[in-house]
Amino acid sequence: MKPANKEQRLTLMVDNLTSDGEGVARRNRDIYFVPGALPGEQVEVVLNGRRRKVWQTRLLSVLTPSPERTEPGCPHYQRCGGCDLQHLSYAAQVRFKQDRVARELARQKADVPHWSEPITADRWHYRRKARLGVRFSKERGQNFLGFREAASQHLTNIDQCMVLPEHPALNWGMWREEINKLAGRAVIAQIEVLAADNALALIFRILKPLSATDQSQLIRIAEGVESALPLQIWLRAGRDEAAQRLWPEQAEPLHHRVDDLPLIIRPEDFVQVNGAVNRAMVQQAMDWLEADAGDVIWDLFAGHGNFSMPLAKRCGQVVAVEGEQGMVDSLAAQAEKLALPLQAIHADLSSDTGLASLPQPDKVLLDPPRAGAAGVMNELIKRRVPRILYVSCDAATLARDLNTLTEAGYGIRQAGIMDMFPQTHHVETMVLLENKVKAHG
Repeated sequence: MKPANKEQRLTLMVDNLTSDGEGVARRNRDIYFVPGALPGEQVEVVLNGRRRKVWQTRLLSVLTPSPERTEPGCPHYQRCGGCDLQHLSYAAQVRFKQDRVARELARQKADVPHWSEPITADRWHYRRKARLGVRFSKERGQNFLGFREAASQHLTNIDQCMVLPEHPALNWGMWREEINKLAGRAVIAQIEVLAADNALALIFRILKPLSATDQSQLIRIAEGVESALPLQIWLRAGRDEAAQRLWPEQAEPLHHRVDDLPLIIRPEDFVQVNGAVNRAMVQQAMDWLEADAGDVIWDLFAGHGNFSMPLAKRCGQVVAVEGEQGMVDSLAAQAEKLALPLQAIHADLSSDTGLASLPQPDKVLLDPPRAGAAGVMNELIKRRVPRILYVSCDAATLARDLNTLTEAGYGIRQAGIMDMFPQTHHVETMVLLENKVKAHG
């Protein structure tokens, strides 16, 4: 970034929002990004510097507030980088997200004949998985525990998080104080939260093994927490290592219920962070895809079975394809336990070579990561799959992949957003496509 020559203040009129939820202002030929500002607002800013012909700014004051502006619900909002839209009313957040997705699709000439009502749920205390940073400062002799500040590597201390579940164990001021008493306080790098339906797990990521004394101290703290949702303490030694439960010694596997099925989740597994929205999203996917007993359905990027297992309740065969071997093993074990017609396949989904030997599908569901599903587009087109349901967490890569499919003869039947991440700019989208050319094979 090219820095500003000096601290220069400007008064600007904001007229739009970026895809990341930052205000956009224009003055002469210059463009300014103003985090925390809303369309229609007159604001005073300080210039931070220029990047890619756009001025980055810091909001000093809102001179004329938007009627959509609201008071943030979290006391840490001005510094914590975990949320970025708390200053925007919730109804306006949802409209912004749908408009953003519609713009991205329109840029790729993806015509959506029908938008379904957005799926929403509670806007607070919804997040069942998160990762907080822990850093020991030798200079201050204390730990910092919280989320990174916006556009920074610095941790901002938090005491409670308004989007995490309400649970007595999620008192971060208490944990900051207790961790500071440990001999190994400098080796704890992160604490992950996983709120399953049957327990709340705290996973401590450690750089080196904790002493037996420190482990006993963590157990003592956990034993003092009383809640209807039991607490578990886990340790994870490395990024590629599986987490190990420290306490209690005996416990049933962590799970969450989807379509009345108890799906087992390991601490290292991806899981949709919003349980209520996820359940509604899965139900909508089942309704749109219209699986029946004679169908063979591919579930690509299957994960731990969020869509695969409900599909397998309804159709003749589900082929669940996943790139992570541990999840494939878990899928196979769960399908066997639940007596569901599911075949779990390990394949690299960045290319379509792993799909060539699979049986011809009647329908395909895919839920890729942010990078999208470009690697499997050719195989889907070659197979002339009659119906495709695409679930996406990134509007730009979704639009790119939809363009590939529509140019090959697919038509979009309907689309809708799911507000999986209230108070942030992130959005989940579901799109149903159909191909009228009969599949071969």
